[in-house]
Parts: sequence; C-alpha cells; structure tokens
Amino acid sequence: MSAALELIQIVELAGGRFMIDGDRLGIVPATAAAPVMGELRQHKAELLAELARRPAMPAGVRLISWSPKDAPVRLSECSTATNTVTIIRTTLIQLAARLTGASLACWGLGIVGPARPSGGLRLRCGA
Repeated sequence: MSAALELIQIVELAGGRFMIDGDRLGIVPATAAAPVMGELRQHKAELLAELARRPAMPAGVRLISWSPKDAPVRLSECSTATNTVTIIRTTLIQLAARLTGASLACWGLGIVGPARPSGGLRLRCGA
C-alpha cells in the first residue's frame, strides 16, 4: 500500500473527511489529521492524485473503501460491466437521488427520474 493510501486510511479511521479545492487539501475535523500532519504535507501531491480518483460522495454518505475491480465485472447472470467506475458513479447518483426523496425509473447508464411538483429530478447519465 502506498504512503498516500495509508495516510488516507489513518485520517478516515480517525473520523476525518478530505476536501479538495484545486490544489488545496483540507481535512475536517483537523484533529483527525493532527498525528500525521507532517506526513500529509510531505505526500500532498500523491494524496491529491489518489483522492481525485475517487468519486464524489452524496451528502451524508462516507466512502469506507475504494478498490474497484478490474473490468469486466459480472453484475448478474445477464449483465457484465466493462466500465466499473461509471457503474459506481451511476450508483452514487441513484443513492443521492434516493436520499433526497426522488425515485429513479431505471438502473443503468440511462437514468431518468420522474418529474416532481417542485420541478423535480430528471437525470440522464452516460450514453
């Protein structure tokens, strides 16, 4: 495991959450990073690169582990994914929609949510 991955794991196990803004790296709460602050500064570029590979999490969701399988990935007896990152991102969009009270019409790369009285959610992802 790389130094960056180890540092990410240490901070997240301490309850920390990483936030990236351009080339700035923030950790909330700061106390989660305090024991390894020097190492975090030393490996900042590697940390930013590693964190950029992860998908954004919906509000209220925390990523526990990020280790996608190599493609192709069997989703069921009749489905095989060739782009695991797209499937993960699509699933997170669906999760975010569910957490905000929307329901989605289908699973997969084409997502269209029903219109709601307030203007509603209509998402279309992928091709």
